Order: sequence, then C-alpha cells, then structure tokens
Amino acid sequence: MKVVTGWAEAGSAALYYERTGSGPPVLIVQGGVSNAGGTPGLVEHLSRRHAVITYDRRGIARSAGVEPAPAGAVLAQHADDAASVLMAAAGEPARVIGASVGAVIGLHLTVRWPSAVSGLLAHEPPLPSLVSDPEREQGLDDVAARAARGDLVPAVQQMAALTEPDPMTEPGAAVAAPSPDLMSDLRYFFAHDFTAVRTEELPAQALVALRELREVGGPLVAVSGGERTRGRWEYECARVLSTVLDVPLRELPGGHNGLSSHPRTSGERIAEWIDEGAL
Repeated sequence: MKVVTGWAEAGSAALYYERTGSGPPVLIVQGGVSNAGGTPGLVEHLSRRHAVITYDRRGIARSAGVEPAPAGAVLAQHADDAASVLMAAAGEPARVIGASVGAVIGLHLTVRWPSAVSGLLAHEPPLPSLVSDPEREQGLDDVAARAARGDLVPAVQQMAALTEPDPMTEPGAAVAAPSPDLMSDLRYFFAHDFTAVRTEELPAQALVALRELREVGGPLVAVSGGERTRGRWEYECARVLSTVLDVPLRELPGGHNGLSSHPRTSGERIAEWIDEGAL
C-alpha cells in the first residue's frame, strides 16, 4: 500500500504525517510516545477501505524541536495540531481514533474543531477528573520521580506496567518501528504530555458540548475499553465517560494498547462500528 508523506503547518511548528490508502479519511492519534508508525497493523487493515492518516505529535520523532504550549494548554495545543494535520492531509471531516492520551486529544479536538470530525472513538482515555484513584496516583508519582532522575526507560516501563500489567499480542501483529530518537521523545513526553494528562480536567461544559453536538447531527462519539483491562483505572475512565455522554461502552480486543497489540481484530471491530453508523 502506497504511503504518502507530508508536513502540516501548525503555527510555527511543522508536523510530520503519513497517509495510507484511499477512501473516507480516518485519523489515528497515537498514545504514549508512539509516532506515526505506532500502529502499523491497524493502518494496514483500515487502509483497505479508508485513507488512514497518522502523524508524529508535537515534540515526538520528526515533529521534534518545536515549542510546547504553556502548562495548562498542552492538550488543547495537541488538539489544534491534529486539526492542522486533518486540514493538510484530509481536506474533509474525518473519523478520529484515539487511544490513551490520543483519546483525550481526540475529545479536545472534537470540542474545539467539530467541523473537522465526523466521528470519534476514544479508547480508554485517562481522565483523573472523572475517576479518582489515589493508589494509581502514588504509582505515577513514583514514575515521575524516576523520570526526573533521568531514568526514562525504567519510568516508561513502570508506567506501562501500571496500565496493562499482563499484555498479550494477537498472532501476526506487526511490530512498530523504533523511534528515531527514543530518549528525546521520552524527555519531551515526561516534561509536557505526562504532566498534562495527570492534571487534565476536561471541563463539564466540554462534555455537555459533546452531547449537544451529537443531538444536532454533529460528530458521533464512541467510547471503548479493552477486554483484558476490565476493572482497571483506564477502563473505568472509559466506562464513566460513556455514562456521562450517554453512549454505550464498547470493547476492543486486548487491553489499553489493543490498537497495536490486536490490530486485526481491533480493525475488524472498528470497521463494524463504522458500518453500523456508531462512529
């Protein structure tokens, strides 16, 4: 499948993106420090019927070397960046698939740029303003302390263990290519995105706006959790969000990282939701 690459202008920043396949556009907003190549199996599956757009978030991989927003506006800036990518690579409203921090960015994108989004799938968005878990916060304090000492790889490994302690991968799942500069990506992530997510407070009026947009024919919002992470904090965030938005809680195979660990079965399920008009 041919991959077209390009750069989206976002203020003074240039963001690298890839577009694979043809058809109605789908934007994947990656979680963690994953770059445009973070979910190759999912891209391969969805690009059979869609133009799939992935990109390197601000500060990550080829989109490094750009200024972050001030504290408190990091996720809104990421949402505006995603809108810039859509304008450059899609040129029409797109379905957006976001996992983890990518799901939170997708929620902000849908509120801030509803005309750019036809539907959003938010998979296990970490939303401490919706679900409080002091024990988990203590674990993330330990992660932050490790990162502050410069122990970046152990820090991200500990964070992954808190999120999905026993990950599994479906047979034949494609492995993402390593980041061109993992350590630089991790430094940016822990300095900006990690803190932004921990202090995220998606305003009540934003959730009201999402419901109201749906009621007047605006973007559809679907919320999902992982089958293997039922009962864990991120899954509970998805469950509470689905209740607040008055939409069903759907499930994807695998866990928090199911888009990469179970790309074929996740892609099949997402395609079904698109065909059903749920996304």
